[in-house]
Parts: sequence; structure tokens; C-alpha cells
Amino acid sequence: MTYKELKNSMNWLNEGGKFVFEYNGKKYEFRHYASYNGKKSFSVDQHDRFIGKSMNVDKVTKQYITVYDYNLFGERSTFKIPLSEITLVDTKILEQA
Repeated sequence: MTYKELKNSMNWLNEGGKFVFEYNGKKYEFRHYASYNGKKSFSVDQHDRFIGKSMNVDKVTKQYITVYDYNLFGERSTFKIPLSEITLVDTKILEQA
């Protein structure tokens, strides 16, 4: 996925909207979960899981999606997902959002 494709997809998402992508052989959802003062907040969630893992999107650059979460003790962990290793899987979800 290119940076431009990702940014366009993010711009199309309404609150509650999502699209599915694949990374390292697993599917994930890029979700717009809230807006505050005109700024959208996003998360990356496990796809097709009733109760799954989720991480907040910290930033999107031309090379990475940087995500983070906090554990039970307030320790922050981060991870960078390389855009070059992401494939857009389900555009129907995006179109319906």
C-alpha cells in the first residue's frame, strides 16, 4: 500500500468506518473510532475477532503506521507497520463506511 492510498482511505472513513488490510499473513482492520475537535482518531484491530487486540494509531508517515497501547501497569508499547508490507484486502467495507 502506498502512503497516498492509505491517506485517501483514511479520508473516506466516517466515524465507525473501517477497511481491512493484510500484514505478515494476518488480516487487520484500520478503524476510525472517534472524532474530537475535528481530528479523527484511528485504531488497528484484529480482523474477525469478537474480543481481540487493538492498538491506537499514533501517526502515519510515508513509511509506517505507528501504533501504541498501554498495558495493565501503564507501560506504553509501540510498533511500526511498514506500508510497503501492507496489502488492502477489503474495499467493500471502505465503500460502505
